[in-house]
Amino acid sequence: MSQAAQAPTPVDTKTAERRDLQFKDFTDVEADLDLLEQAMQAGTLTSTGNWSPGENFDHLAKFLEFAYDGFPSKAPPPVRWIARMMFKNKATHTEEPFPAGFKLPKQASALLPREGVTDQEGLAYLRSQVSRVLQGEQMTQPSPLLGQLTPEEWVTLQRKHMALHLSFLHPGS
Repeated sequence: MSQAAQAPTPVDTKTAERRDLQFKDFTDVEADLDLLEQAMQAGTLTSTGNWSPGENFDHLAKFLEFAYDGFPSKAPPPVRWIARMMFKNKATHTEEPFPAGFKLPKQASALLPREGVTDQEGLAYLRSQVSRVLQGEQMTQPSPLLGQLTPEEWVTLQRKHMALHLSFLHPGS
């Protein structure tokens, strides 16, 4: 008698072990991606969250790409209004890190990582989007939650979002 494969128990990302990360600019992001890629090649890269390294990379790349090219959906008006009032300044004008443990709503499913994305595929996709930032391309699309952001606000939001997700990835020894 065979047993059906069981999905792993989700990690409580609010309490999972994380690296202390803060990026002052996207050259810091690029340096961390170099470190993570070296660990990936050495076979020492691990994740303490619910997503693999490739899934984290893929999610971050999508969020960057949508900020450049447009998001496929947006939050309902009351949610957008509340988010702008309560979170926009904190998310875009402070260096306070994002808290872990946020679960994306169904309306944001386009931001979820692609099923079966490999670590290499996710990293290549993320590097292609990070290069847009480093080349000076400006993010101008409205946020699906916070509305219109300046390019500088987008950069701050993206740096903090990167630090949150990449903090779950550990290069090992």
